[in-house]
Amino acid sequence: MKDETRLISKAKKGDIPAFEMLISTHEKMVYNYCYRMAGNLHDAQDLTQEVFLKAYRSLGSFKGRSQFSTWIYRIAYNTCIDNHRSKKPEDFEMSSMDDEESHMQFSSKDDRPEDRLLTKERQEIIQECINQLRPEYRSAIILRDIQGHSYEEIAKILDIPLGTVKSHISRGRTDLRKSLGPRI
Repeated sequence: MKDETRLISKAKKGDIPAFEMLISTHEKMVYNYCYRMAGNLHDAQDLTQEVFLKAYRSLGSFKGRSQFSTWIYRIAYNTCIDNHRSKKPEDFEMSSMDDEESHMQFSSKDDRPEDRLLTKERQEIIQECINQLRPEYRSAIILRDIQGHSYEEIAKILDIPLGTVKSHISRGRTDLRKSLGPRI
C-alpha cells in the first residue's frame, strides 16, 4: 500500500513510469469489469483504454480518501454507464467470451471435450443474461458475484448507499434467475 501511495504521488508529479506501474497493477481488474459490463472484447478494450486515459487526466483530483482501486472502479463504472447510454438498442451485441478466455477461466485438466463444450455454452448463456440486466444491477452483480467485492466496497465504488447495493444485487439475482431458468 505504501508503494502504491508513492507511485500515486510520483504520477501526480508527471512521472509516466509510475503511472504505468499503477496501470499494470489495476489493468486486469479494470479490463475484466469492462468486459463484463460491455459483453464483448472489442468494447472492453476500448473502455479500458478510456478508463486509464480519464484516470491519467484526473489523477490530480484523487485525494486518497478511498483506495486507489475504488477510485479506478468508479471511473470504470461511469465510463461503462456512459458507453451504455450512448448506444442505440440495435448496437448491443450479445457476444461471448472467446474460446481461449473461457477455457482459461472455466475448465480444468480433467474435463472431457463434451464437458468443456457444455461449460462454455453455459458461460455464454450466463454472460448473455448478465448483459440483459439493467446497468446498475449488472454492475452490482459483477462486482459482488464475479469479482467478490464486499457490499461496503461496492457502495464506495458505485457511490450509492449500502441498502441500494443490496437491493441492486437482490433484484439483479432475481432477474438473472428468471432469464436463466428456462435456458439452463
